[in-house]
Amino acid sequence: MGSNGTGKSTLLKIITGNIKTDIQIENSFKNIFYLPQNPYYPSSITTFDYLSSIFFKNNWKWFISNEEKEKINNILMKIGLYDKKNISIENLSGGEIQKINIALGLISDADILLLDEPASNMDLNNQVNILKLLKNLTYNNITSVIIMHDLSLALKYGDNFIGITKENKIIQKDSQEFFSMENLKKIFNMDFEIIKGQNNTYVQIID
Repeated sequence: MGSNGTGKSTLLKIITGNIKTDIQIENSFKNIFYLPQNPYYPSSITTFDYLSSIFFKNNWKWFISNEEKEKINNILMKIGLYDKKNISIENLSGGEIQKINIALGLISDADILLLDEPASNMDLNNQVNILKLLKNLTYNNITSVIIMHDLSLALKYGDNFIGITKENKIIQKDSQEFFSMENLKKIFNMDFEIIKGQNNTYVQIID
């Protein structure tokens, strides 16, 4: 979680090891996929062809295999966009494009996904579906590092958290320790209330 654009850039550099801090982040990942908040995509390219481009990234070849085609079709069905496979990306909604870009990471065989606000431009239902999908990746030994500002959703689906204060100091804690009024005040320079419900905990701004 970053408090502003500079915070995002700093956070990504910390995670990838380009900035050394007093917290220890072990980078043992072999294949990293990074999805910026506003990714570029070619015009007049279909959803299927866009996703198939990942298989040409490190290989010189003329076509993709049947196994690779099946992998694309399976992920399109999983994110509910199989019926959009032959539609030009520029004709998709902002939320659908975001889901397609996340799908690109899911078929890349990366063992860590760095995602900058992956649920932006989505309604609440799709936000929850995407976060559930990313959460379930942990059972397949895939780590998702997500920058997001919806604190209640972050708390519900996140395991470990990194925050950057206005003095560019790093706070790294698990959910139990990270979500305190004191830590959130340091990061966002705002007052928050932590509301504990029967099954969930929520974060609310104090006016």
